[in-house]
Amino acid sequence: MTSHPVWPDVLRVSWLTGGVVAINEPGPKIHLIAGLNGATIQTFEISSYSSLYESLQLQGFQIMGTTFVVDLHLPDEDRRHEFRTFFRNKGWLAWEVKHKWRRIAVAAGIAKNLPLMDVASRIASGITYTESRLSDLVNAYSLQLSALLRYEGPKQYEAFKHYTSLEVYKGIHALFWEMAVLRDTLAEFAARFCFSEPAIFSMKGLRKTLKKLAVKDQIADEILRINQSSGGWLATFTAYRNCFTHLASLEQVEGTTFVVQDMRRVSESLSIPQVYYPLPGEIEKLLEKRSRGFPFASLEEFREALSRHHDRNFEPDALEYLHSCATRFAEFADELVSRSPVPPQPIHIGPKDIIGEVRVMSR
Repeated sequence: MTSHPVWPDVLRVSWLTGGVVAINEPGPKIHLIAGLNGATIQTFEISSYSSLYESLQLQGFQIMGTTFVVDLHLPDEDRRHEFRTFFRNKGWLAWEVKHKWRRIAVAAGIAKNLPLMDVASRIASGITYTESRLSDLVNAYSLQLSALLRYEGPKQYEAFKHYTSLEVYKGIHALFWEMAVLRDTLAEFAARFCFSEPAIFSMKGLRKTLKKLAVKDQIADEILRINQSSGGWLATFTAYRNCFTHLASLEQVEGTTFVVQDMRRVSESLSIPQVYYPLPGEIEKLLEKRSRGFPFASLEEFREALSRHHDRNFEPDALEYLHSCATRFAEFADELVSRSPVPPQPIHIGPKDIIGEVRVMSR
């Protein structure tokens, strides 16, 4: 590995949709590959270190996040890795908001506001866990794509079962669960510190109370809007989470589910292979139907459903959908920062904060 004089000594792995990865070692060259350790799709160069994301977006790629690998002079097992979720036009919003809530937690501790310290710390942790689970999911997508294409070329459209699917399904369910915890922690903060309702610990409970109180408040209006059963993004998220948690997993919610490998055109000159995990298009209707049992009345109906062609326009890909939800949760958490009774303050660590001996370990 060679360094470029104007490039930081950092390896960047940018995770795109469907398992495709853009690798940037120190220097201007970008390798676009079909999954980790997969075949090269194309190679191109960027003009500067900071132009990576703009260049990828201009070429039609949607970026899920980037893993930064530093300390490249160390053995692989000792290198530090940091994953950050990337949001179009908002950059590293989740990373920034996480640190705002950490600063609120520290400031609340100094102010001896223990309830605020507790919930702010859990919000920061919830965002951290969400990013960690998203990192797991993009890895699972990527490993599956490279495994699929190892011995055969990409298909225009093929539904299949594969041994690598378990890791992807696990990652999807884990991310739904993690963001549901974050949802309720944000609701707990809003209930206590925006509406003086300290006994509410869930978004469901907060929504019910706000409908009764009919308070005139921007945050209250936002919470009711996003939880509307028709069109509210948080209501849709909750329907997916409840269906997969209480009724059936994504793999079995419609009897059985096949994964799809298809091709996506990102520009006039380039189509890329991707892995596609379809989410049910009308989850509220399926949730109601599934609550009454198996959703098919006959084997013929079941067989017809199995052979159905999936369409991204009506059945969103799980990774892309969950990434969009992570964006919205980060935006909502950012809105709530201004409602904290103790504002975020820079964290300073001085001699009085260090208890005991400090030792620097080196190999």
